[in-house]
Amino acid sequence: MKDQIIQRILDEKIFAVLRLKDTSTVEKFVEKIIAGGITIIEVTLNSGNALDVIERLVHTFPKCLIGAGTVIGKRDAESAVAAGAKFLVSPVVDSKMIRIAHENDLAAFSGAFTPTEVHEAQSLGADFVKIFPLAGIGPSYIKALRGPLPNVRYVATNGVTLDNLPEFFAAGCSAIGLGSALITDEDVEKNNFDEVNARTQEAVRGVML
Repeated sequence: MKDQIIQRILDEKIFAVLRLKDTSTVEKFVEKIIAGGITIIEVTLNSGNALDVIERLVHTFPKCLIGAGTVIGKRDAESAVAAGAKFLVSPVVDSKMIRIAHENDLAAFSGAFTPTEVHEAQSLGADFVKIFPLAGIGPSYIKALRGPLPNVRYVATNGVTLDNLPEFFAAGCSAIGLGSALITDEDVEKNNFDEVNARTQEAVRGVML
């Protein structure tokens, strides 16, 4: 299963990152995101009722690939797996998270920032390496990392906008996650369903550039 998960992420190239306080209407927003063309969804564990949300989305949208983000440590990883997550994302190099993901035949995204951390994450078997943080740094840092460390599936989330998304792919990212550029707590408060759908469509167009 892990190989199929990895291949789907590589094929679709983009996923939504939901970090929301109020998740009572999350299914409605996910419907709009799916309609816009994104079917891979990460729910961060610091969202409201995160584990319940993952279970709900796995049940409601069986054709989607639902994962868990901000996974740190053994307990987080095991809880996310139990909720039905198919990939785990950590902001740090976390050997326990990677091990638990692989024991359950799931994909593991390790956080990293420095070249040493990228190398460590890859050595631990991470399927993707999420460079974090990137706000204020930009895609040129990914390009620089790829010089000495080319055989890494790089992922960017933090610092990615609808405008610079194509630049991150050009710099060498294998996949990109869109969080606040796609949906925010304010969107939830104001029921901005159509706006989220429009941003999703724009993001998908950006992948094709």
